[in-house]
Amino acid sequence: MDDIKSRIMSGEYLKGDRLPAELDLAGQHAVSRSVIRESLRNLESLGLVKIKKGPKGGIFVSERYDKPISDSLRGLVDRGRVTEENIFDIRLLLETYATAKAAVNADESDIAFLKDLLVIPEDKRSNGPWLQANRSKFHLGLAKASKNPVLEVLMRGLISLLRKYFKDFHDVEFELESLNNHKSILDAIENKNPEKARALMESYILGMRDFISQMD
Repeated sequence: MDDIKSRIMSGEYLKGDRLPAELDLAGQHAVSRSVIRESLRNLESLGLVKIKKGPKGGIFVSERYDKPISDSLRGLVDRGRVTEENIFDIRLLLETYATAKAAVNADESDIAFLKDLLVIPEDKRSNGPWLQANRSKFHLGLAKASKNPVLEVLMRGLISLLRKYFKDFHDVEFELESLNNHKSILDAIENKNPEKARALMESYILGMRDFISQMD
């Protein structure tokens, strides 16, 4: 496991690369296939490989560095140790900061990516789950635009927590209203106005908190 991990971290194996088959890895390391299988399971839990089944399956290099964090946070939800207040507290801490940093550091490709997410195909405008997933991509895009990889990993963990906690929350009216909020946030980012971007994100998160509390 350590040998494969070091090759991934050194860049010998790149994201998306297919690793040798289990039998070949066993031969290379002079161990049994069961040892290789256990090593790969551990690497998958770390988010460094993804094991796919089927005709086009195999062992592929991944860069899901957030996976251990995401798994831990989902475990907290499963044990009933997370409240809505906890979630919105951490959103106000992380997402407002990420948005302000994005307003300072976002480049043209970041802006283009975020703009594309705000163009909703007509056949998706009443699809709550699709709109929710698209909204998550926007928030992850903001974290990426901050140019802070640690913040991006933390945001991926937070998004995973949100998906787990609010798995049954699919409200089309809310999602479409969110688009308007996100357009305003993106305008502030494009205009390099971190204070306004932060304030708009804070207002959006507090508005979402109030909307959900009214539904309970």
